[in-house]
Amino acid sequence: MYGHLAVGLDGSLNGGSALELALHLGKRLGSVVHGIHVIDAAMLEGSFIADITGALGVEPLVNLTASVESVLSDLADTIRTRFSVEAEEAGVTAQFQVVRGAVAPSLVAASGACGLLMVGKQGVNAKYHGDLMGPVVERLLRLTTIPVLVTPAVPAKLERLLIAYDGGAKADHAMRVSGELARALSLPVAVVVVADDEDAARPHAERARAHLEPLGLTVRVLVEKGPAAEAIERARGETSADLVCMGAHSRGRLAEMVLGSTAEMTIRRSAVPVLCAP
Repeated sequence: MYGHLAVGLDGSLNGGSALELALHLGKRLGSVVHGIHVIDAAMLEGSFIADITGALGVEPLVNLTASVESVLSDLADTIRTRFSVEAEEAGVTAQFQVVRGAVAPSLVAASGACGLLMVGKQGVNAKYHGDLMGPVVERLLRLTTIPVLVTPAVPAKLERLLIAYDGGAKADHAMRVSGELARALSLPVAVVVVADDEDAARPHAERARAHLEPLGLTVRVLVEKGPAAEAIERARGETSADLVCMGAHSRGRLAEMVLGSTAEMTIRRSAVPVLCAP
């Protein structure tokens, strides 16, 4: 499942953290790491409009598209070089590709054959987003067909794993994905069930143990009261987990559009990477 890992690279601090984690996992799992850099087509289209303005008499904008194209190509070359050097130093087999298009859909298409995609929580414009995740990541979580691991600026060591589980089909899939990862990395696992009391949580706790313990994993189950994102963060602190795993989009689609999913709120709050399985 984890023979091929993908990482989105944009030259940002968070992107550098995603690369570090991808190479760390690639080394531990014996995976091929695929670095993907997307040249945002919107930037070139905007330059095209600026060129039209220049043609109307604003001289500084003449040939701006060619200039932007050159800068973006230079950036891609710089990212390629850094990726190749760091992969070689890590002793990881690596491949790099540059694609053009809208960033989130392009990342989805380029990483589709991999078992996991890693991206930074925020991109090169992180200072304008505060504690929110970047708009590319937000869209990526709605488009992806493979698990996405979202990393903050500070990389993690991945020594303890926390699974958020609510008994739903998406949570079942997230548990399978994260269980296989925990087994491959020999990590202890904690499962947090958000419920009003122990009786309500018991069926979910038993189901989680029934799946994870046969994998040879040490499993601890915690019961926390909601709201869900706050409960998950409390459990993460209590267990000292450095990776949170969960299903994406547990709410209805309309509620997600208006309020955001539990996964998105967890990513915003979390100081550690969050693995979201669609």
